[in-house]
Amino acid sequence: LAIKEGRNRQVRRMTAAVGHPTLRLIRAAIGPYSLEGLAPGRWLA
Repeated sequence: LAIKEGRNRQVRRMTAAVGHPTLRLIRAAIGPYSLEGLAPGRWLA
């Protein structure tokens, strides 16, 4: 699920509205920065 602009709890409300409550939500990217290829516990400098 990809959204350009998020409001407070928007994804949780959208999934609950169709009968699939969100149990865990992970942000995979913020702008040009992505978690792809980044090992757990590591960070970008």
